[in-house]
Amino acid sequence: MTTYIIILLQHLKDVKLAILTCPFEPPKPKTKHKLDVTSVEDYKKLHAYEQDKFREIVRRVKDSGATLAICQWGFDDEANHLLLHEKLPAVRWVGGPEIEVINNCN
Repeated sequence: MTTYIIILLQHLKDVKLAILTCPFEPPKPKTKHKLDVTSVEDYKKLHAYEQDKFREIVRRVKDSGATLAICQWGFDDEANHLLLHEKLPAVRWVGGPEIEVINNCN
């Protein structure tokens, strides 16, 4: 993984990293809950909520000035699609030791 990031950094110019050590996903409720999706309308509402949260997260990363996002945790294909749509490359599942190396290089 570290070699991939180094190669990626060599191909990008003036890289500004966003190092994320939190999950790149919509926030989860703090209490135990049960979610019943019993209709197409319920699914569409849930999908719209997730889309809004992903767009907000991507906007925050872009607003930080980052040109590359490195995430310790994974993110789903929907988030990856939105990142690429915003021309913001990202690397997911970067291990803690690799993040330490990257952080120390900057």
